[in-house]
Amino acid sequence: MSSNVPHVRSVQLHEAGWTRRFTALGRRLNEAVELYRQLGFDVRMEAVDLNEEETAGAEGCKDCFVTMQARTIYTRPRETANNPGEYSLSKE
Repeated sequence: MSSNVPHVRSVQLHEAGWTRRFTALGRRLNEAVELYRQLGFDVRMEAVDLNEEETAGAEGCKDCFVTMQARTIYTRPRETANNPGEYSLSKE
């Protein structure tokens, strides 16, 4: 029986201005997070949603995704220091 909680979380993140990028683990995850930060994005990582399109058919991989600590990367433009509600990609 699948839960809609991860999907609800994804919708909440989107409504808060976050863009889903991709799911990764290990070195690739670390490199992508660092790259997005260097490009001026706020970055957050969320647990893998096994109901997402890219993992929905991976029934046998449910345990390995959790065990291997895969994360889905979300980004949004970094908030400016002068106006916390305003976002900017430029480095200050």
